[in-house]
Amino acid sequence: MFRPINKRIRPALALVTALLLAGCSKSLLTAPDPATTNDPVVQNDARQAPQPPSLLGGSLPILDQLLSWVTVVTKLVRKDQEMVVTGHRWSLQFEKGSLSEDATVTIQDYDANVLDVQFGPHGTQFPVPVTLTVDLSNTDADPSAPRYNGCQPTLYWLNEQTNAWEEVPSRLDSTNRKLIVKLPHFSRYVVGTKAGWKHQPQREDD
Repeated sequence: MFRPINKRIRPALALVTALLLAGCSKSLLTAPDPATTNDPVVQNDARQAPQPPSLLGGSLPILDQLLSWVTVVTKLVRKDQEMVVTGHRWSLQFEKGSLSEDATVTIQDYDANVLDVQFGPHGTQFPVPVTLTVDLSNTDADPSAPRYNGCQPTLYWLNEQTNAWEEVPSRLDSTNRKLIVKLPHFSRYVVGTKAGWKHQPQREDD
């Protein structure tokens, strides 16, 4: 037979219920927020890569120096069009079929006078090579510049699998002070010299 709850028991039940709800609420408030992470911000550090073999247009990066890459240009390139993307000393000539799909192309450097660059999207492969033209004006490779030392400019790319710099075949246009290269992919590139960095003109007995 059903009996109504005693009036004295009802306040006690209400108090127990309130305490249970308060306890649950407290545990939820102190639970970690799944959207919050404590992962450190990844900084582009020169220590993550070896020094380039040599570098035109400025000093070699200090090993402990943080490189603040700045986006010089961002441009949408469609896979079925010819287009030139230019930023600072760098010019990229895309042919029809260079891209397998449309891409937002970026050029990044940390100093307009240092020939060290990152092209993006990083790792993009080209069925039809992209032509890179580098302006060598006012560098050690410019015959009209006071600092000219007769060096042979050479392009290197950073192989992240081996963490080593590798030479890229290139052609020098001395008349127009340009270095011309067929790029098979996007990566980080530097322009240096085959003989290595020299602060003074090469002597006959070197």
